[in-house]
Amino acid sequence: MKKFVLACIFLMLGLITVSAQQARLSFNPETGSKYVYHTEMVQNIKTTVMGQEVPTEIMMDINYLMEIANKTEQGTTVQFTYSEIAYMVSSPYMKMEYDSKNPVENPSNIDQMLGKMFGEMLGKSFLAVIAPDGSVQSLTGMEAIGESMTKAIAGDGQMIAQLGAQMKQQFNDDAKKNLFEQSFYFFPANPVRAGNSWNIENAVNMNNFNVVSKSRYTMRSISRNIANIAIDTKIESAVDSEGEVSGTQTGNMTVDARTGIPVTSNLSANIKSNIKSSSMDLLMIIESKSKTSTKKIE
Repeated sequence: MKKFVLACIFLMLGLITVSAQQARLSFNPETGSKYVYHTEMVQNIKTTVMGQEVPTEIMMDINYLMEIANKTEQGTTVQFTYSEIAYMVSSPYMKMEYDSKNPVENPSNIDQMLGKMFGEMLGKSFLAVIAPDGSVQSLTGMEAIGESMTKAIAGDGQMIAQLGAQMKQQFNDDAKKNLFEQSFYFFPANPVRAGNSWNIENAVNMNNFNVVSKSRYTMRSISRNIANIAIDTKIESAVDSEGEVSGTQTGNMTVDARTGIPVTSNLSANIKSNIKSSSMDLLMIIESKSKTSTKKIE
């Protein structure tokens, strides 16, 4: 009986210790450390133009070599190098795809265009300076990569050039900065423990719409230096947006509490945008799922 009582006491003490554990989370990886950073995103988009609905599916899967170059009090310089890329767009009017690991069989002209463009990205690097709170202070190098992408398809025809210009908009410094800030800008200003919540507000450009994301992060648990965090985000039109945008994003992430490296994330979003003008009435509904993972290279 005494052993049972003692076991219960130790168990209770253990639970109290876990619940009381707190961490000061910040982006603070070791200089010289290297990681494989993987991002995966699938979007199902329903676009209704003047009453006609057009479904589109977009898939993007990218592996980066992530190297911590140097650190200052203001931020950490991280070099990202493209190592693997897979991309696909499918709609009733066209399909185009590229996979650096598994080349497309019998590629169409558009597939060949993607191959030329994404082939220019492989092995190329860009730099991001990430502050301790996760905000991206600067991102450089994507503009040069974008230029090499468009040069690779120069002379392939007007339609290819137009598609190339649209693709280039997705791969420039500002677009990449916005994307990475969504992944890294989440750290709280104060130490947190299980049950604590904090808010982060961020202005981003999403599919050419200016939107504001208001995220609430809740620490679910901290165990063995891994923080488990729930995410609940509301998305709405920015003041200067040309259309109405609303939506939600929910999910969870795990973070290395010692370095601030996001180990995993899993998010689902549902977004609705509406543009009305004298010449066009466009409704877009976007359902997306995204995942990230980061693994240290020993």
